[in-house]
Amino acid sequence: MKRNKSISLFSKKKEQIIELKIILLGDPGVGKTNIINRYLYDKFDQSSKPTLGSSFGEKILKKDGSSYSLKIWDTTGQERYNSITKLFIKGSHIVILVYSIDNLASFDNLKNWYNYVKEELQREKFILAIVGNKRDLFENEVVSDNEGKEFAKSLGALFYLVSAKSDQEGIQKLFTSLLDELILKYGNKALNETSIRLDEDESSKKNKKCC
Repeated sequence: MKRNKSISLFSKKKEQIIELKIILLGDPGVGKTNIINRYLYDKFDQSSKPTLGSSFGEKILKKDGSSYSLKIWDTTGQERYNSITKLFIKGSHIVILVYSIDNLASFDNLKNWYNYVKEELQREKFILAIVGNKRDLFENEVVSDNEGKEFAKSLGALFYLVSAKSDQEGIQKLFTSLLDELILKYGNKALNETSIRLDEDESSKKNKKCC
């Protein structure tokens, strides 16, 4: 009787998975939820309702022999939930600030969203991306590509234009590119040894006494 090869797989050492936290921030209606749904499920809902508080999704990617669990957090853009949103920023490896190319206010407000991030994370400890969504609405564009690129440059951030509605390939590329940037910057060894956290605990840091 031939041995079932699938059974032998369970005897192997459990594969280590590197967990990474990604958070999307931006005004209500810019398409954060649809970006995530397009990436995780290849779905788009024109009538999706605003996120209340936060929601969470996960995707496992394999790259160069390593496995990564991308834990993606969708946050509300409503001002009354800002204190909650700040809590979810903590510990993020990748921060994505999203605006809609047909909404100037959503672009201008990225400065405020970035200020929230600066309160919770050290700039050198995470990958930052500025994402202009709804590029399918180019006829209604009020924020040019150059404006988006210049703002990203001023923050030392990466810049992407996407359409959650019609550009599944672009959404996939967004997340894989950011993962590549994170690995390039820190490497798997660093990500593992920091227990999947790149932000330092400032409170414990302050409590340390010099010898």
